[in-house]
Amino acid sequence: MASFGDLNCFVGIGRLTRDPELRYTPSGRAVCRFGLAINRSYKNQEGNNVEDTLFINVSVWGKQAEYSSQFLRKGRRTALNGELRSNNWQDREGNKRVSFEINARTIQFLDYLKDIDSSAGDYSKTEVYSEDDSGEEGGKESGFMEENSNEEDIPF
Repeated sequence: MASFGDLNCFVGIGRLTRDPELRYTPSGRAVCRFGLAINRSYKNQEGNNVEDTLFINVSVWGKQAEYSSQFLRKGRRTALNGELRSNNWQDREGNKRVSFEINARTIQFLDYLKDIDSSAGDYSKTEVYSEDDSGEEGGKESGFMEENSNEEDIPF
């Protein structure tokens, strides 16, 4: 009988529900937290269209945390992948509580260049930021949008 390993992988695209909050750990490592809203629509049994929104807390670490706090704002669209993490604690009444968040491994900013305030930074290219398991910056891959490109030129 074949044995399969466990898998903890999240991939999602959504909009930020609040501005990113950048903080640093005592050791100096950057961590950025924000909320992400992911919408879905479906038809219920009566045939009516139903809109549903999932709200997810996200944490981003290292250099990409600094990039996220610099370039992302509430309402901006982003894609990310990572893993689901749980946080356990006791509330003031002594009840055990648990919350879940996504620990983002890669994040991509999806807003169109014309929709972004140019005073916030240089958006000459879309970027994908990722980190390896050690927490160091894993690299930066250039996107396909050049500064002088036109959105209608994109083939998809």
